[in-house]
Amino acid sequence: MSGIKHIVIAGNGLAANMTALALQQQLPPDINLALISSAKHADFDCLYGSTSAPDMYAFNLMLNVSEPDLLFNTNSTFCWGNYFDRWAMTPCSWLQGFHLPFPAMRGVGLHHFVTRHGETELAPYLINAQADQTGKFAHPPEDNRHPLSRAEYGYQFDASALSALYASKLSSKVSVIKASISEVATKVIAEPTTASNTSDISITGLQLDNGQRVEADLYIDCTGPDARVYSALEQNNQAPKSQVENARTLLAIHSTLQRSEALPTHRHIRAREFGWQADTYLRDSIQRLTVCTPEQKSQAIDAHGAEASIAMAFSAGHRQQAWTGNCVAIGQAANVLEPLTPAPMMMLMRDIQRLLELIPVTNTMSAEATEYNRRFIADVEHTDLFQGALFALEHLPDSLPVHTYWQQATQCVQGEKLTRKLTQYNHRGMLVSYDLEPFNEQDWLMLHSGMQRRPQTYDIVADQVPPAEMANQLNGMGNVIQQVVSQMPPHAIYLEKLMAYLSQKRNQ
Repeated sequence: MSGIKHIVIAGNGLAANMTALALQQQLPPDINLALISSAKHADFDCLYGSTSAPDMYAFNLMLNVSEPDLLFNTNSTFCWGNYFDRWAMTPCSWLQGFHLPFPAMRGVGLHHFVTRHGETELAPYLINAQADQTGKFAHPPEDNRHPLSRAEYGYQFDASALSALYASKLSSKVSVIKASISEVATKVIAEPTTASNTSDISITGLQLDNGQRVEADLYIDCTGPDARVYSALEQNNQAPKSQVENARTLLAIHSTLQRSEALPTHRHIRAREFGWQADTYLRDSIQRLTVCTPEQKSQAIDAHGAEASIAMAFSAGHRQQAWTGNCVAIGQAANVLEPLTPAPMMMLMRDIQRLLELIPVTNTMSAEATEYNRRFIADVEHTDLFQGALFALEHLPDSLPVHTYWQQATQCVQGEKLTRKLTQYNHRGMLVSYDLEPFNEQDWLMLHSGMQRRPQTYDIVADQVPPAEMANQLNGMGNVIQQVVSQMPPHAIYLEKLMAYLSQKRNQ
């Protein structure tokens, strides 16, 4: 039986409610759970990016949240992916979508034949990309012979509505305490050694502004970038203060706009001189997020086009470790990602899954913390590779001013692993993969294709397929996809009829 009897989750946003619900659903009933949640709005939730990858469907089921639950209780819509519009002020525009493994001929991947055919774009052969161009959507069928079965989808969501849905699912097993943390009490378990110059510190309790003191065996910090609880351990640690690595200061501006009749099947990301602007299309509104450098704030506000409900600076970067002593930092308390892809939500879900696998069995947590931190750093590194590949630009347009967002972003791209990935792909279309990467081969191929990276050559085995057969195969794929897409309904109509069907079924 677990030696951990009391767990406290601190935070008032998406990460806190999602973590509390996951622990409620997965942990045995003899573990007491408490959620300390202040009334303050979690502004930083807009940094989760408002789109999810396909794995959110299964994760929600683990939380006992079905797709009908999501649709009935939030204003979420379906999403084929993120559409990058003239990325980095270049001609590169593409849907960064979700897809099962691409087809192969005689064991050779599709992209090699596309390269051999003299093309750079994969989109004509991806049904979700073609459906997205005309705003069409339908659930992929289970019949794997159907072309649409290869597509995958995520959701466009409002973080505050999603957080409220998770909060509504909390039962009496989770004691919700509406208060703010006024003080974090810590104690030194072991003095620093000469070798590490760090102390072994743990949290002994949380003093709340309502006069209550809360104590636990394990503390989970979901308080956002400030990491109100976790940072207390770092402040009392005698090691040099360099907790956040690779930090880059940016400004986020967020607003809610009225939606027109159209309901795109993507989140639209427009490159601007000062940075980028993303529109997420919900059933009743548009969520707009603009990101820039602080130096370009006035230009970004002018281009934002709406009164800002949130305007805040944030540091994109990660902590050296996410578990210290008896405290775990989850989500943005451990790692703040620029919300360009579904990576922020992917990392939050991976944090929670990793925590569930490593819930301590005794009050001695060093083994669990070591493994958690190893996997956390690996996830951070692999996610940074994918996001960094968006800024691995050989040349920026001459029209961009010096010292802009784009210059700063490209200067931050570095590292042997990313160089190896790009070099091998540019040379012969080879995909270099590392263990347990959150982004798969399809994600990388769509990214390379969208950014118009064309390999110098292709897999020589592709030459086994006669040119005429290859051309017929590619043309046939494209024609079948266009035929299927022409029969699909517009996203808004599909969603309306699906909701009507689900409502009827619910009332039976």
